[in-house]
Amino acid sequence: MDENKRTILVAIGLVTTGGLLFAVMNAIVKALLARYPVLMLLWARTFFHVLFVAIVIPGAVVGALRTREPGIQLVRSVLLGSSTLLNFSALMYLPLGDVAAITFLSPIIVAAIALVVLRERVSLLRWLAIGTGFLGALLIVRPTGAGGIGPGALLALGCASAYAAYQISTRMVREAEPLVSLLFSGLVGAVLFTALLPWGWRTPDLLDLALMVATGVLGAIGHLMIILALRRAEASRVSPFNYLQLVWAMAASYLAFGDVPVPTTLAGAAIIVGSGLWLYRLDLAELARRGGVSERAKAAGVSAARAAGGERDRAGGRS
Repeated sequence: MDENKRTILVAIGLVTTGGLLFAVMNAIVKALLARYPVLMLLWARTFFHVLFVAIVIPGAVVGALRTREPGIQLVRSVLLGSSTLLNFSALMYLPLGDVAAITFLSPIIVAAIALVVLRERVSLLRWLAIGTGFLGALLIVRPTGAGGIGPGALLALGCASAYAAYQISTRMVREAEPLVSLLFSGLVGAVLFTALLPWGWRTPDLLDLALMVATGVLGAIGHLMIILALRRAEASRVSPFNYLQLVWAMAASYLAFGDVPVPTTLAGAAIIVGSGLWLYRLDLAELARRGGVSERAKAAGVSAARAAGGERDRAGGRS
């Protein structure tokens, strides 16, 4: 096996393992929610995330102190903290697999926001992909009966929306060092939830404290693995494997809590994954088209320059 293929396989392995760590982290959170307030678990997730990154990657602390974009980094941290709050709250009502499937609407929401806010020209295929993704979400939340959409589904949809905004804000960060963003991602939450902790503290036993530490460490390592994967291979090679998180979430939900996904959840999840991959393929095709146009323009520029140079040579010979 050549070095390039080996590097791509390592990157895919990192993304896949990162998704598994997120699923384990959410399973731990769901188990602890039966004994502890959500505020305490939010504190553990963010505080131990920041502490782990600061200890293991001290260069991230130095980079954070020197950041040229503190404003957008703090906005990102607020959005990710909001997404985590809504995610943990949704886990109080819904199985892991259902929450994971709904939150995977975020790439589709990102596309919809970009189309509406930025007023980009939209192809029919792109609108169909976005609409199909939302139909998949409707299958999962099942807004039928007198109760309509339940609180868990609304919280999960809010999580997907907050994470979509986080992804858009991430694109606005121009700093080259992603490890700085890794530290910032938990910073606001760590400060805010630590300040609020006296109103949500319940003394844990040693095992539960270890599990709380694990939520922060697993979350940080999961994000770090995705960063390392994207350093080794192009996003086009590894991004589709992010959807394995749905498999891990449903497996963890079944093994830890005995939750068996109903057919409508499986169908809705499959539709959301298919729509997300469809949008992704449309993006790749658009990038390839733009790249082809750019290459043709560059080639035309080179040809024009050569022709102009030839004219200058001929003019110089005549003089």
